[in-house]
Amino acid sequence: MLNSFLDKFLYTSTLRYVHNNFYLAELPFVILPVDILLGICAEQNLTFDKILYEDVKEATLKNLVKSFDSQFRLNDHQFLKLLEDFISASGWGAIETLSLDMNFKRAILKVENSPIAMPLKGKVNYPVDHILRGFFAGIFSHYFKDNVDCVELKCYATNYPFCEFVIKRTSDFDFNNEIVRRQINI
Repeated sequence: MLNSFLDKFLYTSTLRYVHNNFYLAELPFVILPVDILLGICAEQNLTFDKILYEDVKEATLKNLVKSFDSQFRLNDHQFLKLLEDFISASGWGAIETLSLDMNFKRAILKVENSPIAMPLKGKVNYPVDHILRGFFAGIFSHYFKDNVDCVELKCYATNYPFCEFVIKRTSDFDFNNEIVRRQINI
């Protein structure tokens, strides 16, 4: 037993281990020690963080979203829920949608127990969950059928009680905010 979410995939043979590789919905994945990601995220390298975010966003749209969409063929709300549950069940923290506005193409997500932010609490000056930001931007770009970006405005690593991610069109962000400028290319 892994967890109730992933157990469902085991029972339906959607989660498989073949030729020394894990697959979920025909998408290969690995189990990776968090310490490897911590070294990357703790650097606080502005250029690298933006590249990491953009690359994860693009890969999420091209690979994860495409694979899940073709495998499960769900309506938009079911699809969004599946991907949020998948990310949570994969150990990225407990995700909660605080706000979702289809008309303005905006969302606010809360993440508790981020495996990246928790060990870095008090050790960094800026938000660190660039991989999650990329996941969320890719997922919501598909969901909103429009290119959106994601900014982590609050981060447990910078002494907030949880991480908070804002997703919306790039032009809707306030670029007077240093946190926004550090995370989004303009």
